[in-house]
Amino acid sequence: MSELPNKENIAQELLLLAFQHSPLDVFEREGKVPEADELARLKEAADLLVMSRFAKFADEGRTQLELTNAGRYWALNGGFLAFLKEEPAGRGGRGRNPEMEALRINYMRLRLDTFWWSFGFSVAGFLFGLASLIFALYYGDRLPR
Repeated sequence: MSELPNKENIAQELLLLAFQHSPLDVFEREGKVPEADELARLKEAADLLVMSRFAKFADEGRTQLELTNAGRYWALNGGFLAFLKEEPAGRGGRGRNPEMEALRINYMRLRLDTFWWSFGFSVAGFLFGLASLIFALYYGDRLPR
C-alpha cells in the first residue's frame, strides 16, 4: 500500500501548478480521474490554499483555482512549504500568542468600523451642506429678513 502525501505537500504541488497554468482544474490529473481518497486530499489541499488566501476558486463548482497576489509571491519564493517554515517577523522565534492575535483582530475590526462610521457621517454632512446650498440659492431672495 503506497503512502499518500499529506495535504500540505499537495497544497505545495497545487500552488506551483496553478502558478504555471491558471486557472487550474484541481480534480483533473493528467487526463485520469483520481480515486476517492485522492479526491478528498485534493479538496482539502485546495481548501487550505483558499483559507490561507493564496488562491480563490475561479468557478461556482469550486473545482478551479486561481492564484491571488500572495499565492504568486509564495509560488516564486519557495511555495507553500516555505510559507509554513517562515518565522513570523519580530517574534524572536516564539509562536504567536492566540490571545494577542484575537485582540489585534478585534482592534482592527473596531478601527475599520470607526472609519466607515466617520466616512458615513462625512458623506451625510456633505449632502446636508449641498441641500442647504440648493435651498439658499432657490429660496434665498424670497425669505423675509
